[in-house]
Amino acid sequence: MKEGKYFLKVFLGTIGLFVLTVLLLYLFINRDNPVSYGSKKITIQVIVPDEDVQEFTLYTDAITLREALDEKEMIRGLNSSYGFYITTVNGIRADETREEWWSLTKNGEYVEYGVDMIHIQDKDKYELTLMKGY
Repeated sequence: MKEGKYFLKVFLGTIGLFVLTVLLLYLFINRDNPVSYGSKKITIQVIVPDEDVQEFTLYTDAITLREALDEKEMIRGLNSSYGFYITTVNGIRADETREEWWSLTKNGEYVEYGVDMIHIQDKDKYELTLMKGY
């Protein structure tokens, strides 16, 4: 009888340590990508002349860039027949009287589609640059 109780204690202790080890290993592996984050990680740079570049890392399950930026409330703009026109990025509004507008690039290259038509992939990098002059 004593042997059975001893065996049960050792067995349960071993199972408990195994579960704890697996849990700690899972948390260690996923420490940079918690479960509450989305499945895609994208980088957004906000570039304003004569100011420091702001860089944001977004974790999202969004399909389009606009959805991802809207989730974080990073952009505002207007819907038009050509798509969504960005007027404000991270609280910085383009002043049309000074011919300012937001340019969108991906890895430094001009993007030919609007922000609401760009399908994002994991590890994409985008730049939103405040431009002056039309």
